[in-house]
Amino acid sequence: MAEFNIRRLISGGLITNYFCTSRCRHCLYRCGPRWPKKYMNPETGEKSLRLIRKLGCRSVHIGGGEPMLRPDELGQILDAAARAGVHAAYVETNSSWFRDMASAQSVLSDLREKGLQTFLVSISPFHNEFVPFSKISGVMEACERTGISIFPWVADFIPDLSAFDPDTAHPLKDYEEKFGENYLLQILKRYWIHTGGRALDTFRTILPNKSPRQILAENRGGCAQELSDTSHFHIDLFGNYIPGLCSGLSISIDDLGKPLSEKEYPVLTTLFHSGIKGILALAQENFGYAPAREGYINKCDLCSEIRAFFVEQGFGGESELNPGAFYRF
Repeated sequence: MAEFNIRRLISGGLITNYFCTSRCRHCLYRCGPRWPKKYMNPETGEKSLRLIRKLGCRSVHIGGGEPMLRPDELGQILDAAARAGVHAAYVETNSSWFRDMASAQSVLSDLREKGLQTFLVSISPFHNEFVPFSKISGVMEACERTGISIFPWVADFIPDLSAFDPDTAHPLKDYEEKFGENYLLQILKRYWIHTGGRALDTFRTILPNKSPRQILAENRGGCAQELSDTSHFHIDLFGNYIPGLCSGLSISIDDLGKPLSEKEYPVLTTLFHSGIKGILALAQENFGYAPAREGYINKCDLCSEIRAFFVEQGFGGESELNPGAFYRF
């Protein structure tokens, strides 16, 4: 039987914090203002970055949450990246921190000296529910003035956001009233979104649902491919490695590079070998679990419900269902 062992990292990033000014409907990590106000310390950052480099990855992005809520601490992480010999490709921001051009330029100039070269600036109707477009425009202009490159994600939405008052936030219903009732569904065709985390709640009512029986029939094998994928990994401020795009699952960075123990990671190793069928059986046999709904978008939707159930029951290894706040917010 194949081992679950993360031996090599290809491309990924750091999550410096989960607290955020926004509670975006599509957020894979369920970030928001209710999370504890904790930020990655330089020691955890450098330890993670040195491990990332050791396992073959020499460039990372930095995201959250909103990393720019504490620019001084972000600067410390950029310093840690330099010490570890890992290139910080870009920092993600929702632009909520923008106040005025002078202060923005001052902050960005300081971070540029620390190694900040590119900002991924989030641009979407989901972000605009919390962040006025004028702040986004302000950050992009401040970047141009300070010599920081801009990675607009996604520039295709700029005309949509420009159709409204730039100085206020706009709920999604404003977009639906202006562009049509199916606007939310159309977003999926214009914007890459992984249906996990909070996106499951957002899109569950408009996407086709399948019964648990259908999902089991379509997914008979394990989830080894998804869990072993290191083409877009993340390590968070608590030292959790998040396998693939499976938010709410975690591996201690101390356990990377060696086979995972079935005793210490019963949920993850069951998913790896037996997939959704395996953890459903685990929940049924140990706790009498039954699916709470008739329909689910996909196996990830059902898996998320089962994992939340495990957290309620206090089941699972200490290092595999983290951070706990993911299952509360």
